[in-house]
Amino acid sequence: MIEVALRFSPSEILEMAKELERRGIDFYNRLAQLTSSSSAREVFSFLKEEEKKHLEFFTNLQKELNEGQEILFSTTDESVNYLGAIVESGILDKVLKGVNLTPAGIKMEDALEVGIEIEKESILFYQGLIPMVSPEKREWLDKVIEEEKKHFLRLQSMKRELKEKEG
Repeated sequence: MIEVALRFSPSEILEMAKELERRGIDFYNRLAQLTSSSSAREVFSFLKEEEKKHLEFFTNLQKELNEGQEILFSTTDESVNYLGAIVESGILDKVLKGVNLTPAGIKMEDALEVGIEIEKESILFYQGLIPMVSPEKREWLDKVIEEEKKHFLRLQSMKRELKEKEG
């Protein structure tokens, strides 16, 4: 078995989190444009606004880190390698590289599936941040994770409803 050493600084990890949120904003904006359903457009607009809040949270965390505040207290090789592996093993790698995951002509069901995968991996990524974040900041990170779980469930529900309408 080959062991791959993946090392990221706390600042790089927060930059990844910020980029995930920026891409999430773009993704939900694109889905809002793709759909012909006004109720789906409302949901995507809501999700886009949620991602904006998350971006602000991670931006503030990074600012505090850059000011030398103790926001991250544990960056063991194992936790850093875990985060790197999550990013490099799935859809988040494509997200961070700016791959267009909603090309022209994509079916809404397929776009929703992409969103579901992004939310799942984002949850894993943010859960991997938990041991690194100081207890004072953990409550907010827990809130981000809970919101991402709700996004995941909402997208799953939309996909199920879409299948029921088509089937």
